[in-house]
Amino acid sequence: MLCGCLSQAALAQAQDQPAADVPAADAAASERFAVEVGLEAFQNEDYDTALSVFTEGAMIGHAIAQYNLALMYHQGIGTEQNFERAMQLYALSAQQGIVSAQFSLGVMYDQGQGTEQNYREAYYWYEQAAQQGDANAQYAVGTMNFYGQGRAENFPEAMRWYQEAARQGHRDSQYNLGVLLISGLVSEPNPTAALTWFTMAADNGSADAQYNAALMYATGQGVERDAAQARDYFRLAAEQGLRDAQTRLGILYATGDQAGVARDYEQARYWFNRSAHRGDATAQYFLARIFADGLGIEQNLAIAHMWYELAYRFGYEHAISSLERLSAEMDEETTLQARLMAARWMRAYAEQNPDTVRVTRIPDENTDANNNPP
Repeated sequence: MLCGCLSQAALAQAQDQPAADVPAADAAASERFAVEVGLEAFQNEDYDTALSVFTEGAMIGHAIAQYNLALMYHQGIGTEQNFERAMQLYALSAQQGIVSAQFSLGVMYDQGQGTEQNYREAYYWYEQAAQQGDANAQYAVGTMNFYGQGRAENFPEAMRWYQEAARQGHRDSQYNLGVLLISGLVSEPNPTAALTWFTMAADNGSADAQYNAALMYATGQGVERDAAQARDYFRLAAEQGLRDAQTRLGILYATGDQAGVARDYEQARYWFNRSAHRGDATAQYFLARIFADGLGIEQNLAIAHMWYELAYRFGYEHAISSLERLSAEMDEETTLQARLMAARWMRAYAEQNPDTVRVTRIPDENTDANNNPP
């Protein structure tokens, strides 16, 4: 899935820009005003002083002071949060060419903060910052072109801006560039080039890119098949909590691969367990098989029954046949224990995830697997 969230990194803190970067229109104010006093106070968390200094500077048209004062109002740092005031100040600074102010003004129009949401205005200000080389703004312009926000959908233009940001090391742009290259939305699919960008984003910490790179190594798409490399990328994504990666890593360990990954039921159970507890039906099914067959662990039919039932309830329809076969081997007391465990698990999961639970009735002896009477 193409990542579409706009990065807010440029809003994290005030930025001290050297005097050479201050536009000529602000030169006269710069001569009369030392913004460094406010910046030092801000860094020292002396927000009262910073607010006072930046307010003084903003009143005489100092672009850096206007930006930093806007940031304080935007984030509610040292003063009450005020989107309208922040937007006014960002606009004054942006019009003087301050890149961070242009990007932040785009964010406010994009998110409807201090004004009605306006994608056209957001696009305009993102583009102003993007043309000055701001990677976050380039990513934003690329994403708005991809989704057709503020202008018509334009995949080639999206790719162009993602490339600009990706070359600067912008992680999400690297990932999205890989998605465009493998999808064929701009030209013929190019898995080899896509893998290059997925790998760069993966090495920059993107869990989605790690997962995609792992899939490509696992299947030999755009690269020679390499199970060990796939395992390593799946693990990176799994350790970041990506549920699908946890399941795929479990499958890789459960099946083993003579080309580089030894079968390891303990590792398989560990990763299936993490994913199963987050509601992944495939992981629940394979975890049930591990307990049912005693693979690397003592056989436990009650736990196996519980996970087969949960897998079916979460949409893994083939689990019902395994559940029926297992039930035939179990006595009534053990079966009842398993069903109670499943019910308790479902209740706890539903309380934590009220909008994600799919309830599928387990058929009894008078119904078939599709819940139809005989």
